[in-house]
Amino acid sequence: MRRRSAFLAVSAVAATAAITVPSIATSPSHGDTAITSVVVNDGRTVVLGADRRETFRVSVTATDDSGIRSVSPVGVWGPKYGILKVSPMRCVRQSATTSTCTGTVSVDTGRKQVWNDEAGTWFVDAQANANDGDDARSGAAGGFSLKRASRLGVYGLPARAPAGSRATAQGWLSRVWWDSGDYHGSPDDHLQLLFRPDGGDTWTPVADEVTNPLGQVSAGVRLTRSGWYRWVFAGSKWTGPARSKAVHVAVR
Repeated sequence: MRRRSAFLAVSAVAATAAITVPSIATSPSHGDTAITSVVVNDGRTVVLGADRRETFRVSVTATDDSGIRSVSPVGVWGPKYGILKVSPMRCVRQSATTSTCTGTVSVDTGRKQVWNDEAGTWFVDAQANANDGDDARSGAAGGFSLKRASRLGVYGLPARAPAGSRATAQGWLSRVWWDSGDYHGSPDDHLQLLFRPDGGDTWTPVADEVTNPLGQVSAGVRLTRSGWYRWVFAGSKWTGPARSKAVHVAVR
């Protein structure tokens, strides 16, 4: 049987509690209840590193002419049968008809509660319950990104160099392996080498490179003036962004 994520809620959920896979289908609404907004992690991507416990919020806004009694059940699901358990939702009334209900999710990558192939786009499965007995269910609301953290290093540039000389800026991009709790080179990713001259505040691309099977890149640069160099990675569907430290080269 395919192993599943075992995400536990922030609230007191027994370690032995069963975790139910959320329904993916959208159930029909009963009455005029509607889910109008689902926001995860305040709209930001969830990026998880190694051996870390992270907690983020899930907020569901719903409306009904009689008002909202609760939002429950709530689950979060993703690729390869990935699931997350959401804590009980606390509802705050916005008006006579509308409430926003918020819960939290915790995940500990050090306890292998998430796996590499579960990175990607996730969705919220939630049911809003109205005071008059109406309800609305959405099985694929509030899409958000759950990504693997990455690291980026820069090497090879001299601290001082003659004007007009050439140097090679090297970089290494790695991303976390949730399966093993460490970092490995990330191949076939696009990196940019940026330069900012002394006294300036604008970073300008000077090279675009693709990482090799070990996650390494290199770019030759002509050194014409003193300034700072760094590699940047914009991220991908599965991997969070990264940037290296800035390295200064004094040109004389």
